[in-house]
Amino acid sequence: MITSKTYLDPVLTESLPDSIIQAADQLPRKTEFLAGRLADETSKQLASLLRITNTYYSNLIEGHRTEIADLQAARMASKRERKVLKELAVHHMTQQEVMERLLRVRPAIGFSAMFDATLIANIHRRLFKDASTEELSLGDGRVMVPGKLRSEENEQVQAGAHIAPAAAAVLPMLRHLQLHYGRIKDPRRQLIAALAGHHRTALVHPFLDGNGRVVRMLTHLQLVHLGLKPFLWSLSRGLARRQDDYYRFLALADRPRENDYDGRGQLSQRHYFNFIEFMLDVCHDQVEYMTSSLNPARLREQVTHVFATAPHLHRAGIRPTSAAAVLALLTQGAMPRAELKIFTGLKDRLATEELSRLIDAGIVVSKTPRSRTVEAGLPARFAGLIFPNLHFRMG
Repeated sequence: MITSKTYLDPVLTESLPDSIIQAADQLPRKTEFLAGRLADETSKQLASLLRITNTYYSNLIEGHRTEIADLQAARMASKRERKVLKELAVHHMTQQEVMERLLRVRPAIGFSAMFDATLIANIHRRLFKDASTEELSLGDGRVMVPGKLRSEENEQVQAGAHIAPAAAAVLPMLRHLQLHYGRIKDPRRQLIAALAGHHRTALVHPFLDGNGRVVRMLTHLQLVHLGLKPFLWSLSRGLARRQDDYYRFLALADRPRENDYDGRGQLSQRHYFNFIEFMLDVCHDQVEYMTSSLNPARLREQVTHVFATAPHLHRAGIRPTSAAAVLALLTQGAMPRAELKIFTGLKDRLATEELSRLIDAGIVVSKTPRSRTVEAGLPARFAGLIFPNLHFRMG
């Protein structure tokens, strides 16, 4: 059993493959280009949608399917109504928003703090604090305590073929990772550290259960901290699309050094680098997916097609010709109510009725019934049609 923090050494070597450095160098430019396609109001709506997306896929990776419609309903529910919902996925979505907001109000927080064992424990506590006793109970009769790092002799864990480090080594190992990753200053290497840390934190297996959800949330927050706007693309979606590869690369990176050319520590450097490359590839793929989906020509084609063919829009009485108005709103983010009515091409009374139907469908958002300005909405059902395969089903 692993008992020493130095088992993780070298945490991240100075010498990294050029392919990793180049991929880490290119990703920020791609995320900036993606963000540049969106008006501020549309960005906020997309971020709200992708919290549902992230939750859906992180939950799905763990073998639990939560319907998108249920997550959307929970997203729109009041705080009081949300408190009675006991679905873990709902709490995941809510806490992601809370923790993103905390990062925004504390912009001066250092990179090292993003690896703090206290943060990792806090994520676990937030995700599982409202879980039922049944959800917290393990197959062997033990009960998981939200936010409690493994530390006692009876808290040994084996996940598949992986025997987790000794419970007494968990906190020293997390602090060791924070010391080494946290002192990195170069933005490219900080990104690499966040993705490398995804594996190393999973290897430590800080909790009796729930480690996958925690590690994915931690990596998401680290990407937020680094300014890579992961609320406009979904890492968990990419990992779910390649779930077999995800688990395979994680498992291979657990392997011991294979020969004298495989690094100088106890763990395989080759497989560690392969895992980092895999994670970078997933990040690039998901940024490119959203960038392509938001290409003006493609978006126009998809929105026009959806308004012409979607049965639920037809049942709501929404006209296909309103596609032009919604496209203009998605592009601008917000516009005066009177201007949007002009885009529908209808006379005043009919345009007012059409706008009411669009608001009822969530495709247009009006903060109050009399707001002079309206914004673009992205309800999950509509977004799933204009962004193809956004919420694909696995299995």
